[in-house]
Amino acid sequence: MNIFTTFVFMIVIGAVIGATTNHLAIKMLFRPYKPYYLFGKKLPFTPGLIPKRRDEVAKQVGVMVMEHLLTPEGIQKRFESSEARQEILHTVHRYIDKGAEMEMSVVSLLERYGMSQADIKADEWVHQWSDKKLHSLLEKYDQQTLFELLPQEVENKLSSKIPDVAEYILNRGIHYFESEEGKARLSNMIDDFLKERGMLGSMVQMFLGNSSLIDRVHPEIIKFLRNAETKKFLSDLLVQEWDKIKQFSLHELDEKWNVKELVFSAKRQLLSHFSTKLILDRSVGTYVSAVADDLKIHFAPVLVDKGMKAASNALEGLLAKLQFEEVIREQIELFPLQKMEELVISISNKELKMITFLGGFLGGLIGAIQAIFVTLF
Repeated sequence: MNIFTTFVFMIVIGAVIGATTNHLAIKMLFRPYKPYYLFGKKLPFTPGLIPKRRDEVAKQVGVMVMEHLLTPEGIQKRFESSEARQEILHTVHRYIDKGAEMEMSVVSLLERYGMSQADIKADEWVHQWSDKKLHSLLEKYDQQTLFELLPQEVENKLSSKIPDVAEYILNRGIHYFESEEGKARLSNMIDDFLKERGMLGSMVQMFLGNSSLIDRVHPEIIKFLRNAETKKFLSDLLVQEWDKIKQFSLHELDEKWNVKELVFSAKRQLLSHFSTKLILDRSVGTYVSAVADDLKIHFAPVLVDKGMKAASNALEGLLAKLQFEEVIREQIELFPLQKMEELVISISNKELKMITFLGGFLGGLIGAIQAIFVTLF
């Protein structure tokens, strides 16, 4: 064999050995996927490096990700960036616009999320809540007087209206007795009065006659009702009665006039004209569109800022509770080795080929050096 052939032969052999060795080393990172045994003894280098150290790799990757990549400081910095705030704010605005365009009624929306007959349930809740609150208030103030319960402004307002009430009563009385119905009733009253007086009544009827007595009494009654002293007398009487009533406790008022039942009856009558169905039957978009601008200008920025601040403050504890290290470790352990190998090779295929070529180059170089030493010595 001549010198040139020796050179070429040794360079080729060295290159093949170097390239094959590097290629085999790369393959042995993953393969074989499982251990092999001979005569009960596990063969060396089985399984491959990564399958053999899979648990350690998974654990270290989890630690590396949490301690160096997915850190609370890094996420917090991202949260606090203006770009993140604008993106979140833009998302909130989109949801507001979407809500303003919704034609679905509030009842239907609530029913979609599992709350059926929301209007009926809401009405029942309002009745129960108001009954409970009223009962609690009436029990609390049961022994307090009406004077103590009424605000001073209300008491003054009511007292100042007593002359107006007196005037109203007198005016209604005048209007009634001036009518044909009032005059007829007055006539019947006179008849009854004279009948109860027996002989005296018969004598008065015989001398004056019923119509003549009505004609005389009727103008006097109207005159009496129009008299200023009558108004003053009625006002003073109402003031005296009002002062007495103000000293009654709520309990006494209830015993005399069943006030508590009147309060509950008034409440039921009031709520009978109000139903949440009128509110819940309207579309969601009707309500959202009415306040959409305010939501975008005032509510959304505050909501986003407070939400980001709360998330940022709770981030470290949240990451600890989520245990991402364990999640990453479990996912790596469950990930198929074949898929993992394909993923690594697909990402670094060019670099792995270069490593193989480098092994061949170094092997060929070593073969050339050996050829030189063989030729010289």
